[in-house]
Amino acid sequence: MNRLLSQLRKLRPDKVRRAIRRRWFEWRMPKLPRVHVEGVADVGTPYGGYMLPVNRIGREWLCYCIGTGADISFELELIKRWDARVRSFEAVPHFVEHLQDQAAGEPRLTLEQAALAGSDGPLRMQVTHVAVSQSVSAAGLYEGDNYIEVPGRTLQSLMAEHGDSKLDLLKMDVEGLEYELVPTLDLNSLGVKVFCTQLHHTATVREAKQLVALLKAEGYELIACRPTVKLTFAQRTLL
Repeated sequence: MNRLLSQLRKLRPDKVRRAIRRRWFEWRMPKLPRVHVEGVADVGTPYGGYMLPVNRIGREWLCYCIGTGADISFELELIKRWDARVRSFEAVPHFVEHLQDQAAGEPRLTLEQAALAGSDGPLRMQVTHVAVSQSVSAAGLYEGDNYIEVPGRTLQSLMAEHGDSKLDLLKMDVEGLEYELVPTLDLNSLGVKVFCTQLHHTATVREAKQLVALLKAEGYELIACRPTVKLTFAQRTLL
């Protein structure tokens, strides 16, 4: 009995609620209705990849991949299969160094340290509580009180720096900040044909559905969902 009581005391209510919320979110979101598109397939590894309408990806597309983590298999596959030009941005300095080794001097891929933000300037980001990971979040995704400061950049600022006025594919994994940032992006004016993003449980299922509805209203159809809630949207005119 004493052992059981001791174990129960270790269960923090906030931690339990967070775990339940995450599991509910990851169970409900894959049930969203999707538009069926022939030729949708996995691109990249299970960790770093997304599903794409492979028959509709054009050659030499310009692709922006924000929040790569420690895996650029998706980016390298875009280059290998479609001769794409890829600009990748990652907030964690250690990951950027690791990715440079993966890139092996690939000339069609650029890698930079930056976190997508609502404005340019230093961005305070929470470091994950998971010991084997170094992921960071500006949206309170994790537990704990360990923070780092990284360069925050808007998408418009990054594009202007590289002289890009349009892009074809945008992939962004911003660890919970998507609910703040996606509504500020005018994907149509940027020329985005395919948009990939991971949704996190920092929002409710209802709020996540509202974000999907917003993208649909702007002409982007949900065509694929990969664990864990990695969504792919295609511009309606592309379909």
